[in-house]
Amino acid sequence: MNSKVALFSALLLAVCLTQVAVDIYAPALIAIADDFNVSIMHVQWSMSIYMVGVAISQLIYGPVSEGIGRKKPLILGLVIMLAGCIICLNSTNIDMLIAGRFVQGAGAGACAALWRSVFRDSFSGEELSTYGSYLGTVVKFVIPAAPLLGSYLLINFGWVANFIFMGLYTIVALICIIFFFSETNKTFHKNNLKLSYVIYNYTRLLKCKLFMGITFSTFLTFGAFFSWFVTGPVLLIKNIGITPVYFGWLNFSSAALACGTAALLNGKYVKKFGINNMLRFGWSVVLLSGVAMLLGKYLAGLNVLALMIPMTTLFFGVTFIWPNLFARAFTPYGDIAGYAGSLYGFMQVIGGAAVSAIITMLPAADQGMFAITIIICASLAWFVYEQVALINK
Repeated sequence: MNSKVALFSALLLAVCLTQVAVDIYAPALIAIADDFNVSIMHVQWSMSIYMVGVAISQLIYGPVSEGIGRKKPLILGLVIMLAGCIICLNSTNIDMLIAGRFVQGAGAGACAALWRSVFRDSFSGEELSTYGSYLGTVVKFVIPAAPLLGSYLLINFGWVANFIFMGLYTIVALICIIFFFSETNKTFHKNNLKLSYVIYNYTRLLKCKLFMGITFSTFLTFGAFFSWFVTGPVLLIKNIGITPVYFGWLNFSSAALACGTAALLNGKYVKKFGINNMLRFGWSVVLLSGVAMLLGKYLAGLNVLALMIPMTTLFFGVTFIWPNLFARAFTPYGDIAGYAGSLYGFMQVIGGAAVSAIITMLPAADQGMFAITIIICASLAWFVYEQVALINK
């Protein structure tokens, strides 16, 4: 097997696991709230706290991977992830579920941080963006497929089945990483674990206006994107009254078509038009989706089409943004890819946690506040990127 194909395949399970665990039980939010006799906001917090665990743990896995390699931290993370799954499926109250989700996130942070570092170990420049698009093609099918799978598990076996599935998936991913993943960091050394070395490298990244500007743009864009998986179930299942399975199919069909198409187009045309232009196109599409959703509120009210047409547009737009921001941020930092991956991943995921947490505290009777969130986040992300891009021309 081609070495690049083998690398892609070995990482795929671990990368998808992180994404599946984010929102596989999104259709079950209402059922969990009913079972534990708590408000929907409490259950939504269990999604945000997972993202907090993912974000914070990445800052640890990155430096560790520079000292002992990428493989061992990936294995450790998957073991922690499995422990979190066990806590969640045995939860007897919402506090225990939230704690289990944090542990899950702390384990999943290894996959979230290190897949980027592994890619940077192996690729650079536009090749990095191209292979990132191919990975994104698969992941963007997995993200919308997760709620669809979760809806069927909920209907047939109850919400606990979601965590049983994630536990089994984690075991499979763990086996694959142990036996089929080859170490990609050829320069790791125990001296890299010294506190002074860790502080130096994080300081180097924090002082770079280009890197921090890009990561902040990622923070905002991912925040708008992830908020859908917190807001969508409330708007569609609770307020409109569709079934969890219908919710799952709506997400899968719209996101798979939009994200799959956009990822293939980005991989094909990024060399022709350049990373900057692909990013501008992506943000313009995301802004269009927010405007369309806001107009839909006043012209059509709260209904499935008024939500899903703008969301399909958003799915299409963000898929031009992720791989290109990733390539732009990582290309200068191949020598400290573990640190770059950790800080970049931290900013991306904490953006999802922060924006979605704010969304849970806003009125969710219609799509108005969500539309405004998309517009604000996309506008600020685009503006920040243009400022740092001008500085580094």
